[in-house]
Amino acid sequence: MQVEIWTDINCPFCYLGKKRFHDALDEFENAESVQVTHRSFELDPNVPEGTSGDVVENLSKKYGRTLEQAADGERQLAASAREAGLEYVTSGRDMGNSFDMHRLLHWAKELGRQETMLDALYAANFAEPEPLFGSSDRLVEVAVGAGFEEAGVREVLDDPTRYAQDVRRDEAQAQEFGVQGVPFYVFDRKYAVSGAQPVELFTQALNQAWADRPTPTLIGEGDACGPDGCEVPR
Repeated sequence: MQVEIWTDINCPFCYLGKKRFHDALDEFENAESVQVTHRSFELDPNVPEGTSGDVVENLSKKYGRTLEQAADGERQLAASAREAGLEYVTSGRDMGNSFDMHRLLHWAKELGRQETMLDALYAANFAEPEPLFGSSDRLVEVAVGAGFEEAGVREVLDDPTRYAQDVRRDEAQAQEFGVQGVPFYVFDRKYAVSGAQPVELFTQALNQAWADRPTPTLIGEGDACGPDGCEVPR
């Protein structure tokens, strides 16, 4: 069974949703047969590359809130994150263009280490006070700290065309699905879950998608090999 998850590094609910989904997946009896792929979604692709802005100030301007109201929202998110067992820095975090991070995630997917890269980027953004956005050197530091080779990371970051089409394909698919926000989970291209839902709902989605997997309809039967060997026709 395939589960595709559209996310953005800027998104705190993606950070929280990842933990809740994996808590459900850890208890799912068929977890070893579930393939998880993280797909790209930019919350604000118009943010200039190479820039970094304060999260609280950005939330205040974007939603017409006071700075204190925006800061209180961050504190509420931190409480939810900590309840799920995650660290969350409530002040000093930054936001910015995430396109290069999505390119790195596609590169890590080729290496079979997409989860490792995503966890490292989430931790750097939500659990560490040092700014993450606007500096390729910071991205290199985070990736190398997660065990990726520095030369490979820089090679991707130095070539803006690397994996750019992969990111755009993910975003185009999200648009076809009508995705308006993230996180967005798609189970076998049949069922979908939107938002950082409780663990119980992810468990329900996994069970339902697994039960409804398509079963091939046999339209012909002939000589074949099985566990007991191959019967030679007489």
